[in-house]
Amino acid sequence: MSAAPHRIPFFRKLFYALICMGAVGLCWWLSVRSIQQGRASVSPALPAQQTVAQVLGGLILLSPEQMVIAPEVDGFQWPCGAPTGAMIYDAQPFGALNEKRHGHHTGKDLNGIGGQNTDLGEPVCAAGRGLVVYSGVPSDEWGHVVVLAHRIPGEKGIVQTLYAHLNTREARVGQLVDRGQRIGTIGTANGKYLAHLHFETICSLSTEAGMRGYHPSGVMNRMNPTELIRNYPAPPTPDPYAEVRRVRAREALMQDPSPTPAQIPGEHGVVPVRPQEFTTL
Repeated sequence: MSAAPHRIPFFRKLFYALICMGAVGLCWWLSVRSIQQGRASVSPALPAQQTVAQVLGGLILLSPEQMVIAPEVDGFQWPCGAPTGAMIYDAQPFGALNEKRHGHHTGKDLNGIGGQNTDLGEPVCAAGRGLVVYSGVPSDEWGHVVVLAHRIPGEKGIVQTLYAHLNTREARVGQLVDRGQRIGTIGTANGKYLAHLHFETICSLSTEAGMRGYHPSGVMNRMNPTELIRNYPAPPTPDPYAEVRRVRAREALMQDPSPTPAQIPGEHGVVPVRPQEFTTL
């Protein structure tokens, strides 16, 4: 006579099932928490294949390629009016408290000496030799914006210059521009303000286009543009190697006729950067 099969009591089955369900739930909660923490932190070490990444608060993290390609400056000049700062005035200084906007101004509002809209459509030039890392419209308040990345000889990190409220943009992401090269025109952010250039200098590894132009506690990671230009003044003569770099870049493009990243549209003009597109001395 064979023994009757052993049966697990119902309550013991229920107990085992609850344990299994709890373990699955705990694993799911830990995975979700890990993902959320990963989104809340920006690691400086990115995979080599990653280029431009959208991260928190509208920030766009610079890729390793962009940080390498960003050229050294030979100095900085004023982006509108005369390179030395003549023919413009500062309508709202850096760090000035604006009670209406509940914060300190993170840049300078550069106006033509005629005031009002007399400088509408006037050229905006690169303050220094740089790489275009943003060209787009982050919000209605900002209008057209161009951001350049630069490296200062002997210094670590990236310095950016931001040009906002433009009427037109004449620079594309991935383009290498020379100091004094035209990148747009002075605008009004589609009629929101009187014509002027909102100009910022920033220490950051993210292009902060679209972030607050006023901050309640100070100016965050912004630098005073006047001090930057005073500490690293542009030489009185144009860059002697600018035309050589342009010729070599055209030669490289002729050898590789495939579409360049700058010809591939993307959100807000953001496109991947391909290092071999640029040929520098």
